[in-house]
This record gives sequence, structure tokens and C-alpha cells, in this order.
Amino acid sequence: MRVSLANKKLSGDKVLVAYYPLCDPAIGDAVDAAGMYLDAGADVLEMGIPYADPCLDGATVRASMERALAQHAPEDAWDDIARIRSAYPAANLQVMCYGDIISGMGVDAFAARVAESGANAVLSPDYPDANRDELDEKLAAYDVLSLKFVPYNLDAVDIESLRPYDDGYLFMQAVDGATGARSEVDPHVGDNISALKRAGFKSNLCAGFGVSSASDARELVTLGADGVIVGSAIISAALEGRMAEFIASLRAALDSFGTA
Repeated sequence: MRVSLANKKLSGDKVLVAYYPLCDPAIGDAVDAAGMYLDAGADVLEMGIPYADPCLDGATVRASMERALAQHAPEDAWDDIARIRSAYPAANLQVMCYGDIISGMGVDAFAARVAESGANAVLSPDYPDANRDELDEKLAAYDVLSLKFVPYNLDAVDIESLRPYDDGYLFMQAVDGATGARSEVDPHVGDNISALKRAGFKSNLCAGFGVSSASDARELVTLGADGVIVGSAIISAALEGRMAEFIASLRAALDSFGTA
């Protein structure tokens, strides 16, 4: 992930991080669906581990996790990641999970399971900062990248805390609230992106939460984003039978900016 995303940054190409809801029966077979994501142009599969209380997520992702947990045990999610890795050895596979999942497994066991499954990176937006050094250390021992969530209300203290995570990409919270499609782009994320660039950050600054269309993706890039993270809108498109088409439209929107 470090190399491929760094190359995109250098070339001026934009990054598409696509949320993949593990174990959701509405998405279909894990390997088949992952192939559709990747063939349609996703650079990173942000693979969500189903969780009973996804406090940062809106109705669409919550419903997806409920469907997953109704038919699967959490361990099945790790098995699906391993299957995807086996089928797509070069893909960027990132785990997205809530902090309780890490705490429940224990940091050592969690880091080992991530590595065994074949994932490249982990993002846990609500994992306590007080415990993050240990998590980062355990993941690094397996050469797994620890990613950081950039809050909507970004301040100078936040910026300094983000410096160790200036690798791969930073997840910029683009709206003040939970995940889910929005009717318009909040320009405040552009201020946060500018603040990080002025502070010398070099990784891809990718905006997520509320990205619901190709036009949203284009607008966020004009605000300075190096890419976008899309979740709820992809799930909605999948339920309507147009997942690959929708992801391809996002890819085309990002590619319309060309290279530097």
C-alpha cells in the first residue's frame, strides 16, 4: 500500500478507497464482489468488520452490518479477507473496525490475525489514543500500516498527533456526523486539507463520509483532496444492482483530473 499510493501521489493520480462490507449477503460472494470493486477501479478495499454498535455509521452501513451479523460470526470476516488476498495478491486490502473489536481480541491477537488474513493496513477511528502506541507497534511488527482518522473539527493539537501517520493515506472526515449520503459537499474539509498541506503532510489526503456521487468526488478533488472514500453509496448501488457501474463512475470522475 505504501508504494502504490505513494506513486499515485507523485503522479497526480487520485485515490479511490471503496468501502467493502464484509459478510453482507446482499453484496454476494466475497471474492466475486472484491473482483468487481477492483475491476471497476478501486485502489483500496476498505473492508469493514461487522459490529453490533457502529456508532460512526449511518443507516445504510448499520443495516449492512445487521445483515452480516444475522448470518455470520465475526471470524467469518477474517476468513473472507484471506480468500480475497489469495485471489488478488497485489490488491490493497485495509481493515476498518471499531475499537471494541481490537480490545475484545487483544492487541497481540488482533495484529496477528490481521497479518494472517493478508491485510495491508488497519483503520480504527474510535480506538483510544491512549492505547494507540501499542497498537501501532504490534501492527508495525507485521509490516501492517496503521492509518489515522482526521476529525472534522481539526485543530493544531490534532495536526501534530497525525504526523506519525503520514503514510499511505489519511482519512479526512468530510462532514460533521455519521456516514451516509449527503445532498452536497461541505467545503470545510477543504480548510482541513489546506491546513495539513501547509503543515507539510505528504501522504494522500482522502475525504470520506457523505460522498454519494461522481460529482461529489470531483468537487472534493477541487477542494484539494487527493482522493475519496466511498461507502454507503456503494452499498446502496449494490442493492440496486449497479455496484460496478457506480464504482466505475467514481473512477472516471477522479481520472478526469489527469496527472500532474
